[in-house]
Amino acid sequence: MTLHVAALRNAGVAALCVVASAVYAAPPLRLCALAHNLPYSAREGARGFDVEVAANVAQALARPFEAVWIDNPEVLQEIDDSDFPVHRLRKGACDAIFSMPGPARDTLKNLPGLALGSAYYGAAFELFGPPGTPPYLKALKARDVAIQAQTVASFAIAFLHGKQRTYFVPRAALEGVARGEADVALLWGPTAGWQLRQLPALDLAIVEGYAPPAALAWNLHVATRAADPALREAIDTALDAMTRDGMLAKIAADYGIPWHAPFPVTYSLTELNKLR
Repeated sequence: MTLHVAALRNAGVAALCVVASAVYAAPPLRLCALAHNLPYSAREGARGFDVEVAANVAQALARPFEAVWIDNPEVLQEIDDSDFPVHRLRKGACDAIFSMPGPARDTLKNLPGLALGSAYYGAAFELFGPPGTPPYLKALKARDVAIQAQTVASFAIAFLHGKQRTYFVPRAALEGVARGEADVALLWGPTAGWQLRQLPALDLAIVEGYAPPAALAWNLHVATRAADPALREAIDTALDAMTRDGMLAKIAADYGIPWHAPFPVTYSLTELNKLR
C-alpha cells in the first residue's frame, strides 16, 4: 500500500486512509489541519501542501495518515501564531502541525509543551508584477506598491519610501496591480502564489531573480509535542529525504508556492531595520 501524491489526488486522502488503516499496524500520523487554509490545507477535497506532504511523511514512517480538521475563518491571514491550532496539538488531539514558522522562541512562546523540528523549507514576502518588474526591493522607492493590510510588508515599504496601496486579501492586491492601481505587489509568497494560480488571466508573475531579504523571510518547521522526540526525528528524516529527491519542491510548485531552501538568516527587528 502506498500514499503517493498522484494517488492522493486521484482517490482523496480520506479514502486512502481507510485502506491504509487496514494495512499498517502503527497508529496514524494525525495532522492538525485548518479546514480553510489553502495552499496549506482544505477539508474540501482533502488537499493542500501540508496535507500532501504529511501524507507522504506518514508513508515513509509506515503509518496511516489522518487529517484532523479544525474550522477556521475563510480569510487569508499573515503568518501568526494565533492562526495555528497549537492548543489542539498540546492537548493531544493531533500529532503535528506542518509549515510552522520559527524560531520557537517566537511562535511557541508560552507553549513549553511543544517543540519545533528542523527547518525544511523557507518562505518569504515575494514581489509580484508584470513582465520587466525589477527584481530588487530598492527599485520600490517612490513606486506604488500593493500590500496586504497589517503585514510586515507595510513596514518594509515604509522603510524603503515606497507608496503603499493597501488591500485586505492577496487576491485583491494582485488584481489591483493588474488594473494599474499599483506598479508591483509585495505579498506573502505561498498565499499570493496560490491566488495567482487561480487568476490565470492576469499578466502577472512572481518576479524572477528576486532574493528575499532576511527581514521578509521565515523558515518553516513541523511542530510536535516536546515529549515526542522520536516522532520529531522521524519526521525530520522523512522530510530530508523528500527534499533530496525533489518531492517537496514539486508539491510546492503544484500549489504555486515559491520554493526556497531554509534561509541562513530570517526575520528579526534588527534585520527589518537594515532596510532603512
